[in-house]
Amino acid sequence: MTSRELFVQTLEMEQKEYVPFFPRDLTLGMDCLDVPTDAVFGNGYDPKLSAECVLALQKLLGNDATVGCIAGYSLEAFGGVMKYSEKGIPYASGYPFEGIDRIDNYQPSDIIKGFVSGMRRSSEIVRDKRPDLALVTNVPGPVTMSGFARGLETLMMDLIMNVDIADRIIGFCTDAIEEEMTFLSKDISDAVFLASASDNPDMIGEEGYRKYTLKNVKRLSDRIHSNGSLSIFHPHGVFSTEDRRELLSESIETGVDGFQFSEGNEPEGILEVCEGKCTILGGVTAFTTLLLGPEKRIVRDTDKFLSCFEDTNYIMTCSCSVNRGQPLDYLKVMADHIRQYNGGKS
Repeated sequence: MTSRELFVQTLEMEQKEYVPFFPRDLTLGMDCLDVPTDAVFGNGYDPKLSAECVLALQKLLGNDATVGCIAGYSLEAFGGVMKYSEKGIPYASGYPFEGIDRIDNYQPSDIIKGFVSGMRRSSEIVRDKRPDLALVTNVPGPVTMSGFARGLETLMMDLIMNVDIADRIIGFCTDAIEEEMTFLSKDISDAVFLASASDNPDMIGEEGYRKYTLKNVKRLSDRIHSNGSLSIFHPHGVFSTEDRRELLSESIETGVDGFQFSEGNEPEGILEVCEGKCTILGGVTAFTTLLLGPEKRIVRDTDKFLSCFEDTNYIMTCSCSVNRGQPLDYLKVMADHIRQYNGGKS
């Protein structure tokens, strides 16, 4: 079977013997070719160079699934200001809806006027060159996207003091996510990944998580399925403790095919709730273990997850996305150890 087939079958809960590897590479591929960030994002998005970076990283790691493009936030489509330093990660220096009246100047569908068309083309190139790889479209979750658009601190204050504004921003951004993911994924992607770092019950509270995140994730997952892809949900926050098991169950009940837990969770607690209900994703902590090493710690932590999720529908990932500056050698240690566990297959 190809990597693509094994990834899809795992996400569909049809196979457990092989553990696919999906590092969710958003910008790290540029380090493989020593490409300046502004060479991809500078004067318009360069889809050919983006695809070359993605494929170079895949050649190094042998991962089974890839995002398909060097990913950006597309905030310029709504008047936001992004900075692209030579070797840095793209970051926002001006939020498009910091002034709420600006939202009246745009429609959610405007998001595809930004870099999204270039990201789509990059994904098409990767799909054409490597049809054996799984392709996973990466988009933000509802509160996460709203934080990018409004500014996270301002959005957190809105949730407390200006609920009508929060409702409006999150509604607009959820519509924009639906437009973006449909444009990026339709007819080429095997899955859509809802990257939801700020959709975090530790930040927005359990009721806020239910109101703003779960309601909208269900809607987005339904649309993903109607578009012919599978859905993966990755909120941050703690879900493995006894007092959060119900919230984890509610997260799965949105109908997503995969749930990825973040750092700070005990895998046994995740397994207890998710097993038999959806595929589990998660793995070695990106911000400590994979950043600082040493190699023996990476191997130890990789073994911990492989052992816990043995004979389970499980896809090995890092705890979050991997980006520029992540030591490639350390990530390769993890990738090689997974390959060894799988009997040398990749």
